[in-house]
Amino acid sequence: MLFSLDQVQVFVAAAREKSFSATGRRLGKTQSAISTAIADLEVDLGVSLFDRSKRYPMLTPEGEALLAEAEAILARCESMQERASALTGSAETELTIAVEDAFPSASLAPLLEQMHQAHPGVKLTVLQPSSSELLDMVMQGAAALGLGCARANYPQGVGFVRLGQVTLVNVAHRDHPLSQLPRVRFAQLAEHLQLMLASQSAHLLTSEYLISAKKWHVQSQTTLIDLLKSGLGWGIVPKRLIEPELACGELKELALEAYPFTEWTVGLDLILNVEAKPGVVTAWLKSELSRTRAFA
Repeated sequence: MLFSLDQVQVFVAAAREKSFSATGRRLGKTQSAISTAIADLEVDLGVSLFDRSKRYPMLTPEGEALLAEAEAILARCESMQERASALTGSAETELTIAVEDAFPSASLAPLLEQMHQAHPGVKLTVLQPSSSELLDMVMQGAAALGLGCARANYPQGVGFVRLGQVTLVNVAHRDHPLSQLPRVRFAQLAEHLQLMLASQSAHLLTSEYLISAKKWHVQSQTTLIDLLKSGLGWGIVPKRLIEPELACGELKELALEAYPFTEWTVGLDLILNVEAKPGVVTAWLKSELSRTRAFA
């Protein structure tokens, strides 16, 4: 093999950042070092990975085709490092994980019970951050693993595994004016107060949801649902959290005119800092979470 792992890492980072200077800042290298690493990789592979004719480098068709291969190489290296850590490391005495409240934590409980049986001496702390705080906790080492709704793009240094999905619905109290409409237009949504999680916009299908100036932001799903049940505003919540309220008619799904089928799904991801060296328990929990189908 002519090329190095460092060159592959630079290639993947540059493809994500879409700027050689931003890639340099991300990796702690100069822009010239980034350009040289990519140019050398192009020579080694015999193809052009980026089109540099415009203001920002763009992946060529060959670069697009090889990006998946490069990401797979890095993923296998991370897996090898995790496996080595599990074989040679010692079990942690403490473990902290961060779990968004949109994540089906009831499905997580059996795995945590297995972990307790296998490693009874480990002190577990489960944090419940907002969506925006989850990434920071993992990147800063405050949590070894994070569980939450998927993002379109993760920053450099964050690895993820798709675990399943959660179904979201638009709802309001049965007495709310929107619940009286057979079909709801976006303009009608904008006339009423929207209750949403502070970082929920990252998971929305369309920007039309964001046009209303009448918004309240809350930090937890529990608070959001309590406000909806009081008749205040409308919101977007995981369906599993309000199944009893939907069944008894206290809350009602809004039939959006633009989306005849109002449900949609958002991925559930396990995220981790790829540069952190996992301990035995962390590696075990990641492996078990990755192979379970409890979140599908």
